[in-house]
Amino acid sequence: MTLNDALNQIIDDGIEAARADYSKPRDTLKRDGAIAGLEDCRGKSPQEIAALLVSAGKKVMEVRGVPSPQYGYWRCRAAEIEWVVNVLSCLMVAQGRPPLGTMTARGNLKAAEIIGVRAALP
Repeated sequence: MTLNDALNQIIDDGIEAARADYSKPRDTLKRDGAIAGLEDCRGKSPQEIAALLVSAGKKVMEVRGVPSPQYGYWRCRAAEIEWVVNVLSCLMVAQGRPPLGTMTARGNLKAAEIIGVRAALP
């Protein structure tokens, strides 16, 4: 499995989860933001995704203090990009490459699921 194949699986699984998690009408902006963040990662290199995370974080900081219904959109978009970085970093470390960003136990479990191993990656 290539890193791009793994990236597509992270994105596809994330979109499915976002649709389930944000299924209520009041969650439309959050769902749209989450899906946009995932789709924004598709076809990008690890370095481009890392840069996308930085820009997404800046956007969240811009809208954070402004009362706006759009905050949920931007925050969910950034959170999903962060998730992609997390899982992708776990996969890269398993290949002996440096991570892009923060890795978590949950990210390790998702990476292990993607590559088809039962135990969590180091």
